[in-house]
Amino acid sequence: MKNTIPLVIAVILGLAAVFAVSRMMKKQNQTTPEEFVEVVVAARDLSAREDIKEGCLVPREIPVSMVSKRHVRWNQMNMLLEQTVLRSIGKGDYVLINDVGRSRSLGHLVGDGDWAVPVTFSDYSLVQLLQPGDEIAILGTFDIQKTIPSADLSAPPVVVEERATSVLFPNVRILDIGLGDGVSREEGATVKTVVVAVPPQQAAVLIAAQQIAELYPALRRPNDTSSQSRADTGVVDETTFEDLRAGLKPVRVPAAPGKVAR
Repeated sequence: MKNTIPLVIAVILGLAAVFAVSRMMKKQNQTTPEEFVEVVVAARDLSAREDIKEGCLVPREIPVSMVSKRHVRWNQMNMLLEQTVLRSIGKGDYVLINDVGRSRSLGHLVGDGDWAVPVTFSDYSLVQLLQPGDEIAILGTFDIQKTIPSADLSAPPVVVEERATSVLFPNVRILDIGLGDGVSREEGATVKTVVVAVPPQQAAVLIAAQQIAELYPALRRPNDTSSQSRADTGVVDETTFEDLRAGLKPVRVPAAPGKVAR
């Protein structure tokens, strides 16, 4: 009888474990399956400098989570037709937006629901390294007028200006790089204009922002799905640097190298 009790307990525990695992698997199976979308891949080997024709492309289904701004969705396939392939692409490989060069109007590279907008940045350092198909964030530094009520109620409020920097657009795709007519990068031209694709309302904001703010690009990693919302990055203003100093002691420069300041 004493040997029977541990055996019964072991059987009960085993059945409980099997029940728990089966419930967990059932719950996982009830999870909503991930949505898939069709993107463009090469129907055959494509050579560099070849023009893309009908029949060169076929659709492939991939999870939505894998789709980046460089992928071309199958319903936007026509934007690639008659464009020139910039590199060799193997059969079955993705045909990305930065794999093609313009051999017809830029309008054919604009995706459904997007508009092409030129952007002039205040600093050209990073702009010189950008390529069509790159994904960037656009940051803006602008003046904000702040009204401070006067302690004397009979006196008008004081209006002061503050500088603030924030992300305006977390992720936009570059369609083209503006170098000017008849000028190439190899000739040492300075890139001044970047053409990006954004929805219509964002296009209006971007155009207006160039009139009142200094804009700067930040290059993103391809297929990076983090920080897609402006709320993720916050704003940098004068309080940012005040908080940065909180709790820190001033550093004293020594009178001579190697000497400890006292």
